[in-house]
Amino acid sequence: MTRIHISIPVADLEQSVGFYSRFLGHAPSKLKGDYANFRLDSPPLHLALTPKAGPSEATGDLHFGVEVADAPALEAWRSRMDPAGLIESTEEGTTCCYAVANKVWTRDPDGNSWEVWHRLEDAETRNAPAASDCGA
Repeated sequence: MTRIHISIPVADLEQSVGFYSRFLGHAPSKLKGDYANFRLDSPPLHLALTPKAGPSEATGDLHFGVEVADAPALEAWRSRMDPAGLIESTEEGTTCCYAVANKVWTRDPDGNSWEVWHRLEDAETRNAPAASDCGA
């Protein structure tokens, strides 16, 4: 199994574990007093959470995303996120990063943004007027 590995420093490990358990729909694969990880097959992800090393360690300005295969997959994410109160915003047919997509956005406890999106088609422009910053 090939997985992307991302490690995110967090201010409050317990709070972040709760958020990511709801967002990803899975309990952590490993949980220690100073570490947690989520090893998922779908999406193929190994997400590690570690306490911030100190106040100088930056958090909150990162952008991550999960591209899903189709509209039903996006709806499955939306259906899990909505009752958990995780949806910050949605976008339908938005142009961003030379693609038109439907998106659901959330933000983790440290302020990092996550988008779950389904690409509808390619676009000739990077962003539509008044579009989000694409998290880039």
